[in-house]
Amino acid sequence: MELDALLKAAVRVASPASLRESGSLRMLGDLQLHAMEHGQWLLFKGAKRRDQHPPVGAVLTLSLLLGDEAYSLRTTMLEPTSSREETGPLVRVTWPTQILERHRREDLKVASPGLRALDAQVGVGGRLYPAKLLSLTETGIGLGFPQSFPLVLRAHLDVQTFLPGGIPFEITGEVRHMEILEGESLPLRVGVVMGSMEGVDRERMRRFIQARRTMLSEMSRKPAER
Repeated sequence: MELDALLKAAVRVASPASLRESGSLRMLGDLQLHAMEHGQWLLFKGAKRRDQHPPVGAVLTLSLLLGDEAYSLRTTMLEPTSSREETGPLVRVTWPTQILERHRREDLKVASPGLRALDAQVGVGGRLYPAKLLSLTETGIGLGFPQSFPLVLRAHLDVQTFLPGGIPFEITGEVRHMEILEGESLPLRVGVVMGSMEGVDRERMRRFIQARRTMLSEMSRKPAER
């Protein structure tokens, strides 16, 4: 999709968005694209007063969700503005010049309205940490931790959880992505690429993914049926 058309469509549907300063793990998330001045700036709402904002002039990666597509764009931070309707400042960035990356958003959100995230225990360097399993595909998982702890990219993790019905599920993987979300109940978010998996565990995972997709599909239809 052409950049101008992408941004116009994203404003119309208030696309979910996040901003990350270049070279930093910290992310300003839970934003929605609110307005734009063509060729000049984009405006986002959803920021909280307690959020730590990147400095003016900082180079940022803007992530936008539009339907099933995820886009990454390069931009820079501008002075924030305010609105009587918003509890926090409106975030302004410069008009992006190019689309850096585009891919289909295929992760199954294990945690969503009406569906509880799975509790997990994660082993790192001989220690166990409590976590929540937030997203799952056949190749990777997303984890949320209530507290930060020393962790590096490419670290190996052992993840243990129970699927619905008390079915044990264990996987190993490698850390490929980390971010810190200020003020969230699960501030440390980690993306893990899964390693080899036994046939039994892989089949359990596939059944679980299919069951959750069915539940999410049924939940999304209910409002329209009423």
